[in-house]
Amino acid sequence: MECIEQKPITLMIADDHKLFAEGLSAILSKQPHFKIIGMAANGKEILHLLNHHLPDILIIDLNMPVLDGETACEKIRQLFPNVKIMVLSMYHTTKLTVKLEEIGVKAFIQKDTDAENLFKIIEGIQCGEKYFTPVRTVPQSSANYNIEDHFQKSHNLTSREMEILTLIGDDYTSQQIAEKLFISLNTVDTHRKNMAQKLNVTGKSGLLKFAIEYKHL
Repeated sequence: MECIEQKPITLMIADDHKLFAEGLSAILSKQPHFKIIGMAANGKEILHLLNHHLPDILIIDLNMPVLDGETACEKIRQLFPNVKIMVLSMYHTTKLTVKLEEIGVKAFIQKDTDAENLFKIIEGIQCGEKYFTPVRTVPQSSANYNIEDHFQKSHNLTSREMEILTLIGDDYTSQQIAEKLFISLNTVDTHRKNMAQKLNVTGKSGLLKFAIEYKHL
């Protein structure tokens, strides 16, 4: 883009999923016009980093421990108004999109976007553009459409797995889930492993993050 300066665009990444954050950093670092100057695992850490170094663009997830991304975005806009914010998440809703736009977030995209599209969006943000991924909808004629059913089918989840995912999102422990559903703890753990594989997430923290974001669909 013509407005891009000769110097690299400086970036910070805030995401508690370490493998994802490191992978994203590696992809972006290969581009000569991008420079990663900091990484954080939660909102509190990114605020600390911003007190020492200000990037052109902050790439942040929403569901993080200690201080969640949405709250962090509000604080960052108040304390560091010149930092452009890009939210990179798994799912979103119209309500959440409107809220982030009101805060002053410059972009809201899903984590399944391809690298080339991500590069273009970052460059666009630096040039003053905004980009918000359209909320996935269905035609008006689909009167019987149910978002939970669509989610279940698209991820090949069983009814029991959907029950457990909902309880995980409500902050139930595996033991509490076992007691509530009258199943063994081992059965819960098996369902967790199967869901993690189907949803392509890593460990309990990855599944918890997915479950929380599912609640906002």
